[in-house]
Amino acid sequence: MNCWKHATNGLCLLAVSGNRLPGVFPSGPPVKFTPAYLSDRLRELPPAPRYWVAFSGGLDSTVLLHALARQQTRLGAELRAAHVNHHLNPTSDDWARHCARICAALHVPLDCRSVRVTTAKGESLEAAARNERYAVFRELLREGGMLLLAHQRDDQMETFLLQAFRGAGLRGLAAMPAFAACGSGHLVRPLLAFSRNELRTWAEAEKLAWLEDPSNADIRFDRNYLRQRIVPVIRQRWPSAAETVTRSARHCAETAEMLVAVAAEDWKRHAGGEISTLPLHALHELGKARAKNLLRYWLGKLALTLPPAHKLERIFSELLPARVDRNPCITWQGAEVRRYHERLYAMAPLPDPPEGFLLQPGAVRALSPGLGTLRLVATGGAGIRLANCPPPGVRISFRVGGEVCQPAGRAHRRPLKKWLQELEVVPWMRARLPLVYIGDELAAVAGLFVCAPFAAGEDEPGLRIEWQSHPILR
Repeated sequence: MNCWKHATNGLCLLAVSGNRLPGVFPSGPPVKFTPAYLSDRLRELPPAPRYWVAFSGGLDSTVLLHALARQQTRLGAELRAAHVNHHLNPTSDDWARHCARICAALHVPLDCRSVRVTTAKGESLEAAARNERYAVFRELLREGGMLLLAHQRDDQMETFLLQAFRGAGLRGLAAMPAFAACGSGHLVRPLLAFSRNELRTWAEAEKLAWLEDPSNADIRFDRNYLRQRIVPVIRQRWPSAAETVTRSARHCAETAEMLVAVAAEDWKRHAGGEISTLPLHALHELGKARAKNLLRYWLGKLALTLPPAHKLERIFSELLPARVDRNPCITWQGAEVRRYHERLYAMAPLPDPPEGFLLQPGAVRALSPGLGTLRLVATGGAGIRLANCPPPGVRISFRVGGEVCQPAGRAHRRPLKKWLQELEVVPWMRARLPLVYIGDELAAVAGLFVCAPFAAGEDEPGLRIEWQSHPILR
């Protein structure tokens, strides 16, 4: 399989066997860390317009930055560093200043970003900080390039064990990919072949200066507890644990990659090309294991958070067997799946509709987050008749019940509820449809129709209602 094609399809898996990308997971005997070795391996990757080093000031990222700074002429692209200040401890500003001094000495430009970390319900501080950090990374890569992260082999073992303790599946047990899509660019972890001690040995020999994060000693955090209390005991019994666990992670990545390929074939055969919905027959025609695999694949194509195991089970136990007149919904952090008729719909959690407002021609109004934007655009022979539009603009409101209208081209006037049922608008969007009023009369329903008394004739100037980036309606 072509690894570059696989990566640019947005899959966070390595597309050659078991995360074994050239230069990242060497298949031969152990190698010694040197700056030249690192630059040689990076030159085997796709060309990048710019290399970014995620620079925290700690040991690992200090080694990575110094090594690459010494090889700048061989990289063939600009080298820059990025530091994310999470403001989570009193010395965070000191860390930022330290990073600035190191980068200045190395003549490497530094982009220092500040973020404020807030946790959602049920979210850990570590996860919230990571989300903020990766949002910065995606922003840095908006024009392409590669971001180099300094995770090493011991980090990989810790990640594998943490995922195992949490009951993760193959994706989780594959741990950290050596090469993955991120925004418009890629993440690369070029140090996964080396242990923390190997990097420390090189740093000490080169007399590098780095910072030790005091929070690393706080065993209230799962990773620190594992590192301080569990891993040393494991190493006493199994000295090569990091190497063997990393190999297990590669095996998991291989199998996970194969399941992606199976899901892609199942999608092509059973679901078709439209990704916005998933027909139930596609799941019924497969065994449960493959149906779950297909469902995860579909959610991944929609860039939604994958569900925990118990939520995935509820999709199969509650949504699939529900009666056709029911519209059940399963939610988890960052996503929800709903059923309407014989299809599943997945989306980010929908907000409540906003309060009503006036909309003038040409103005753009953002609705609640996730509901898109609304505007009136001058046109001819379509939309709302311009002569009917009052100077302050039209009034935008949302359903309260009891609305009655006659869509243009229809012979009868009847409740809006009946029209929405006939048009098979998904039930959860019916209360979120922007309703356009002129005076006290319903003049149009955004995304669906203009009402007969207000529709512009063939030769009349009109206002077209543009509802952009809205969720699927039917």
